[in-house]
Amino acid sequence: MPRNRVMYLGVLVVAASALLYLGGMLIKLIEWFLPWAAGAGVALILIGLWMELQKNKKPKPVNDKAATETQAQTTQTGEPR
Repeated sequence: MPRNRVMYLGVLVVAASALLYLGGMLIKLIEWFLPWAAGAGVALILIGLWMELQKNKKPKPVNDKAATETQAQTTQTGEPR
């Protein structure tokens, strides 16, 4: 890198403008695709939400071992721990 600050600033400005130009050209190439990508993202969010709702509808299994231990402790002492 150059030691002179003005040259350093010039190199930064040239690099930034070149990258912005390339980014603009890339956007022009893919601009037709962006609404479709956004629509696919919204569809994926809705599918994930539906899957979570379906998962929450299923009954949760009961741990029979823990239930019987708690019941046994209650009958022995008269009070749950």
